[in-house]
Amino acid sequence: MKTDINILVVEDSSWFIDLLKTELKRCSEVLWIRENFRFIFHSYTDVTNVIPKLKIRSSKNSYSIAYLDYYLGQAINASHIIKLVKEHSPEAEIVLFSQSKNVADKVDRKLYDFFILKDESTPALCRLYLEQYLENKFSIPLDW
Repeated sequence: MKTDINILVVEDSSWFIDLLKTELKRCSEVLWIRENFRFIFHSYTDVTNVIPKLKIRSSKNSYSIAYLDYYLGQAINASHIIKLVKEHSPEAEIVLFSQSKNVADKVDRKLYDFFILKDESTPALCRLYLEQYLENKFSIPLDW
């Protein structure tokens, strides 16, 4: 039986979401990962669509790892989303990213696990954090 890894991606650019998902799916190309895990992606470009879904209590709202852009528009930032995610998934790993260097200082460090300055290396770093999550959570060394 496969273990579901629910991955939440909230980013206002559909192009960037596609880029990120493509990179994260590469993680599942390793044979043992493909056989043992099923990656389920939940991605949103419109923050008004994700908030109602996060407020509903159900097993579908349990996330393993969340990748969140800080500035989401409509006067909402990732801090709001993090609080909702943590209500249903207190153990979820949170990866926060932004083009602004100041964000890491604005957000309470206890709210997120990793901060990435958004640039061309962001998708690769997100994949690295997914691999690290799998290694830490399931105590399986990643021997690529």
